[in-house]
Amino acid sequence: MRQRLTDNPERMKTAASSAGRREIPEDYKYKPAKVKHLKKVLHNVSIALGTLTSSLNEFSRVKGPDISPDGRLGGVGYIMALTDIKQTINSAVHNLGNIADCIADELTNPRWGASEDKEVKELIEEKDKAVEKIDEVSDDINPDDLVTNEEGEPEETEPEKKSEPEEPIQVEKEKEANTILASAVKKSLINFFEISK
Repeated sequence: MRQRLTDNPERMKTAASSAGRREIPEDYKYKPAKVKHLKKVLHNVSIALGTLTSSLNEFSRVKGPDISPDGRLGGVGYIMALTDIKQTINSAVHNLGNIADCIADELTNPRWGASEDKEVKELIEEKDKAVEKIDEVSDDINPDDLVTNEEGEPEETEPEKKSEPEEPIQVEKEKEANTILASAVKKSLINFFEISK
């Protein structure tokens, strides 16, 4: 379930301290004619939010092996893991939801004088419906729900190959070579300073 910033007082404090507080001069003159821009942005963000939520919902329904043999999509230069795609869409959905909430809150700022505007009320209702759709899609992204076998069990992925430890003999040879090199450098320095005297 999507949580709004206002649902979590601790996160609000953190956000307030990181983003700072708004400092609006008392004599700032709001231009009600410019509220149309905020209306358009809210409308477009709400549509985008609904579309992205539908995409996330679709990804939640599909099993990885049904659309990809290796858990990835794309071609050279544009290859992404299914889990990365899902996580990116999920982040975009939540970020857009926060933007929509922010703009809706701004439109209800009494200094704009638009809170009783019928269109603003309709836009906020449209935004609320788009945000409600987010709750229908699980917030938890489990990589195992994308890559499963036919029985529905998670497929085991090959563990990352670790480099083999060097052979003890090779390590000893490298130490010996370093010691010989250090000794040669030391002798050449001693010879240099003795000749310089």
